[in-house]
Amino acid sequence: MMKNRYQRSPGFLFKSLLGYLAYVAVFPMWMSPLLHRLRGVKIRSILNVYIAPTVLIDSLFPELVTIEEDVYLTRGVKVIAHINLTDSLKKILGTDGARGQVTFRKGAFVGVGSIILPDVTVGTCAVVGAGSVVTSDVPDYAIVAGNPARIIGDIRDKKLP
Repeated sequence: MMKNRYQRSPGFLFKSLLGYLAYVAVFPMWMSPLLHRLRGVKIRSILNVYIAPTVLIDSLFPELVTIEEDVYLTRGVKVIAHINLTDSLKKILGTDGARGQVTFRKGAFVGVGSIILPDVTVGTCAVVGAGSVVTSDVPDYAIVAGNPARIIGDIRDKKLP
């Protein structure tokens, strides 16, 4: 099984260790972005991004995640860039799973405990409400919330629901 071989590789172990350190990093504020960048997450400026403690960025494929400047990921956010299937599901679906790019555009804000799934872009200055499950792209300046996340407002109206 290829997944098990990959999970035993030195690269995976290194990424896992850095991911754990980033998950618990509290201070200084640039430490978590730095550790995620070392894991492979594309981060333009570690000094202009906030990744709170307990944020989980994909354990196997962090290189599929891009975080632009002025992005704020609050506590408990989960960023998932891949889906692995059980052997039984692989037989039924005829695929090993899915991988997809996850992108956070400039100024995006993701609320506490939200889950971002593969193939999602959170647009420029978009706001994802706490506890949301984002299954599709969030347009620029949109406010989304819920499971699945739906547009509930526009940040340019200068008010949050």
